[in-house]
Amino acid sequence: MDYHRYKPPYDRDGYVVIRRFLTREELSELRFHIHRFIREVVPALPETQVFHAVGENGHRQVRLVLRMNCDAFFEGYRSHPKWLSLAQTLLGETADAHPPIYFDKPPTTDVPTPPHQDNCSLGLDPPSGVEMLLATDGRMDEENGCLRYVPGSHRGGLRPHTYSGVRGFALAAEFGPADEAREVAVALDPGDLVCHHPLTVHRALSNRSRHRSRTAFGMWFQGRSARQDPEISEFYNTHARKAQLTGR
Repeated sequence: MDYHRYKPPYDRDGYVVIRRFLTREELSELRFHIHRFIREVVPALPETQVFHAVGENGHRQVRLVLRMNCDAFFEGYRSHPKWLSLAQTLLGETADAHPPIYFDKPPTTDVPTPPHQDNCSLGLDPPSGVEMLLATDGRMDEENGCLRYVPGSHRGGLRPHTYSGVRGFALAAEFGPADEAREVAVALDPGDLVCHHPLTVHRALSNRSRHRSRTAFGMWFQGRSARQDPEISEFYNTHARKAQLTGR
């Protein structure tokens, strides 16, 4: 498939939506392995790799899983040709995949994702990278906490970030009324994909739905020209360790 038509809006806005990125069969296979992973692999993973949320019913549910490549299927998925082709088209260069991530916002959980830029933790220089988030089991919309983007914010450089106290998202970007007025909520149906630049400011509100989770699968690609700034990575990791111990 030719993905070149998605590059101009990606370069302009710092994000782009691709509807029906995965076929029904491809989505079914991915969902099968995500559910298997949650059921069979997650219970044995350390708390630094799996984060939980507690709903109003008191049930503890998975909210975020990092480094899914500890499983053979997801290690192999990093080289999936469709995802890799899209990443390299958007970046304009050869790219490599970081370990996949699983995201969930269970019903009635008050754990918003703070506004941030992914490069606050990655420290890519130049910022050649792209995160891709795929809706998996149900619709992602404003009620259950879809992603919200500030268009064009990737052109403003890295903003100041401060400690957020949220496990998995330890830093929050400077974010004001002008950003809130401009931001765009991106609704996705299962199989739809949104891709964003590492400097694009984005966030997600709480899941207000009483019955619907907001599940998604994430892939991160880094351009070969990019190098990671160890000082930026360590600054983030210091706050991440604090959030792991004292955050929510």
